[in-house]
Amino acid sequence: MTHKITFSAIVVEDERLIAKNIIKNIYRANESFEVVGTASNGKEALELIESFLPNIVLTDICMPVMDGLELSKFIFEKYPFIHCVIISGHSDFSYAKTAIRYGVSDYLLKPINLGELTTTLDKIEKNLLASQNDFKVDEFSYKKPNEIVELVTEYIKNNYHETIDLAGLASHFGFSISYLTKIFTKYMNMTPSKFIKEYRINISKQLLWNFSLPISTVGEKVGYPDQFHFSKTFKQITGMSPSDYREQLKLIN
Repeated sequence: MTHKITFSAIVVEDERLIAKNIIKNIYRANESFEVVGTASNGKEALELIESFLPNIVLTDICMPVMDGLELSKFIFEKYPFIHCVIISGHSDFSYAKTAIRYGVSDYLLKPINLGELTTTLDKIEKNLLASQNDFKVDEFSYKKPNEIVELVTEYIKNNYHETIDLAGLASHFGFSISYLTKIFTKYMNMTPSKFIKEYRINISKQLLWNFSLPISTVGEKVGYPDQFHFSKTFKQITGMSPSDYREQLKLIN
């Protein structure tokens, strides 16, 4: 008997009855998808996404705390391997245009048309299956997940000053973005992208002790040729700008 592959889904909708209807239609449209969680706003959805790393997120636009477009942007930037589908009561083209910019897989209007939902889920299923089969049969394929994670972290530590991103890592080691992110997060409690950021910033902290080294050069040495991007990431991780951090070091010194 062939085991049927199941893909995980999260539904984000602040109206409980509508959420139940969406879930019911998902199961009617494509049995390969299993809803593993529901959220009433984007902030709740983020917690579920970090816990489950679902294959697909179906979200409304107008919600409290964090709306669907903000959520789509976050998914696009942090979890590019997760498919995002907007289900909205707004046919305004500006919403759809913004959604497209954030890489959403589809934009469906309420009330949901079962045929359209079926087409969307079938398309995403094919994409996910193709991604799962896109493994290279090489030396990495025969290693245990924890061994792969060790190799990935070692690679990052040796190449942090180069251009490294999630897609490049997945391609180098011959695995899909989804698989690599899942095993890395399981053993490191953070995504590969976050590990790269934190490792680079930790190295930059050491380089900032060299007060004669321009901050722009520090950024370049840790893989951030754009000084604005470096400063933004540094502040995101440490809570202060590189220049403020250096001033604190001078006081210590």
